[in-house]
Amino acid sequence: MGYISQSIALETVDPSTVAFLGATTVLICPLLEKIIDGRDITFKNSPNIFVAAVLCLSGVGVLEGILEGGMVFEGGDFWAVMQAVGFGTSFFLTEKMMRKEPEMALSITAVQCGVCALSCAFWVLADGVDLGEVNLFKLFSEEGMRTTAAAVVFTGAVTTAMNRYVETTALGRMKSSEASVILATEPIWAAVFGSLWVSETFGLEDWVGGGLIVLACLANTLKPEQLQFFTQSEE
Repeated sequence: MGYISQSIALETVDPSTVAFLGATTVLICPLLEKIIDGRDITFKNSPNIFVAAVLCLSGVGVLEGILEGGMVFEGGDFWAVMQAVGFGTSFFLTEKMMRKEPEMALSITAVQCGVCALSCAFWVLADGVDLGEVNLFKLFSEEGMRTTAAAVVFTGAVTTAMNRYVETTALGRMKSSEASVILATEPIWAAVFGSLWVSETFGLEDWVGGGLIVLACLANTLKPEQLQFFTQSEE
């Protein structure tokens, strides 16, 4: 769900915005800990999560045009948020698997990538593509398709397979909620590469909204005692 939602979102939404909205994984992982593990999440004992939620949702609001007098939440934006649900759930479940089988990172990654490949194959068939007509040699041999072929190989081998293996290994050593904060720096890299490679430009909403989401990620790293001011104010 994460990869498919991300792909659909990127058809109509800039990569930096997709990455910023994907950073809402910082909310998905704690939410799953509350719902599935029964973690006691209240403002008093986990103020960092609530502060992060407010900042994150504010950032999403700015990205969606609240500064211009009204939010415009389109289809591509919906799929960009759904990628966070997909990836956030993946982080949560992978952490649980790695806690039980800490030496199985490569095997877990292989199964995850295999399931993704199978799911995408069904998607291709459902889209009316005849697999018998798919010519990989043509993809790599035709001069006009070489850039696309290189992108496919890079994203498949590096940003999918290798990335999943590194994430899986990391999730065996840290909580999914903590890992999601580190991974939420993705928007910064998306903004950098978008600017360098596809000449993407940024307006006030992008900078303010993206900055709020990054602040949300940083707030989520704080310990509850570091936010005692807020809990004391509540009391």
